[in-house]
This record gives sequence, structure tokens and C-alpha cells, in this order.
Amino acid sequence: MARSTLLLYPGAGSSRDHSSLVRVETTLTAGRGSTVDVQRHDFPYRREGRKAPDRAPKLMASIRDDLVRIVTAVLLVNLVLLIIFLRALIAPVLLVAASALSVAAALGISTWVFQTFFGYGQLTYFVPFAAGVLLVSLGSDYNVYVAGRMWQEARVRPLREALRIAPARTAAAVRTAGITLAASFGLLAIVDVRAFRELAFTMAVGILLDTFFVRTLLVPSLVSLFGELSGWPGSTLARGRTVALDGE
Repeated sequence: MARSTLLLYPGAGSSRDHSSLVRVETTLTAGRGSTVDVQRHDFPYRREGRKAPDRAPKLMASIRDDLVRIVTAVLLVNLVLLIIFLRALIAPVLLVAASALSVAAALGISTWVFQTFFGYGQLTYFVPFAAGVLLVSLGSDYNVYVAGRMWQEARVRPLREALRIAPARTAAAVRTAGITLAASFGLLAIVDVRAFRELAFTMAVGILLDTFFVRTLLVPSLVSLFGELSGWPGSTLARGRTVALDGE
């Protein structure tokens, strides 16, 4: 009797030793009268020690282009809203640039961690989209709160004094909100799905960076570096200096 050969390949991310393939082989080859030869194989990326196949070049290029467009649109919307709120041009650009830097750092750290410690080739395609938009949106709340307090203080005292007082008065609320949000998003890692774990880690890292570095150190430093020019073309930041001189 002629014999036939059945080739078995695993699903994406699995290996030839997966229990389902082993059961199929055992079932088909059981018994002395079996006429089927079963061969289990791995795809080349598994034989090379990788856990996932390479993405199609066109798909990856499309994802990168869409990511750039979406993040750019979100940043522009935030820039316009901050210009209206602060009545300035320079400071909103600095704040949006700080938000973009925070998102880029969070995505870079996440990619490095998952590639180095988990052997992933890249993050799941939608994670940069979701994390980028969420982090920029959350960062805009911090921008309005922290920068708004700086502008409020700068109306009645010199800018450098306002930069010393405003962050100190907002620090407790910013830290509490940041830790709470990071912990909440971090709980997504409980879900046994790779994409959820990537998103949870990226969001937690991005929020903590924003909380303890960007809003408390980087933003006040940038405003201090540019001085009253940060409020151009408005006069809010110069008003506090005028009030202080009048008080003397």
C-alpha cells in the first residue's frame, strides 16, 4: 500500500514542538497499519531563534508613515490649543516639543526592552499609534495645568520666582496623578496578550517620564532658558516684573 507524507507547520509565533502538532502526529501514525508519514517543521525565522516573522516591507512603511501623520496632527492640535490658552507662541512650541520628546523616549525604551529581554523583533503595529496619541493627550493636560500655574504666578512676580514657586505648588498633584495613571495602565499587563503588555509598559514608562522629568524639570528649565521671550508676543511674563518694580 502506498504511503503518503504530511508536512505540519506551526502557527505564527509557535514551534514544531507545539502540543497540537504532536497530537496530530501521534494520532495519524498510531498503529502498525498507518500509511502516513508525518513531518513537523519550523519556519525559517524559528530556526534562526526569532519568535516572530519579519513584517512585510510595505506594511512597515505604511505603519511608519501613518504614525508620523497621526502624531503630527495630534501635536498640531495641541499646539493651537496651547497658543490660545497661553496667548503666546514660543512657550507652546517648547511644551509640544517636550511632549514629543517624552513620547519618543517612551517608545524607544519600550522597543529596547522588548527586543533585548523578550526577543521581539518589533512592537505590535498598533501599539505606537495608541501609546503616542494617549501620551500626547495626557501630556496636554499636564501642559495646561503646569504652564497655566506658571503663567498665573508670573502675573504677580518675576518669572524666575514664578518658576520656583509654580512647580513646587503643582508637584504633589502631578506626582499623585502620574503614579495613579501609570499604575492603572500598568494593570493592562495582567491580560495575557502580547500587545496589551507592550501598551501597558509603554504607557507606564511614558507617564512616569512625563511626571518626574518632563513636567517637573525639563519644562521649567526651557521656560527659564528662554525667559520672558517664552511669552512672546503676549505680555503676561513681563507683567510680573513690572508689578515687582512698582512694588519697590
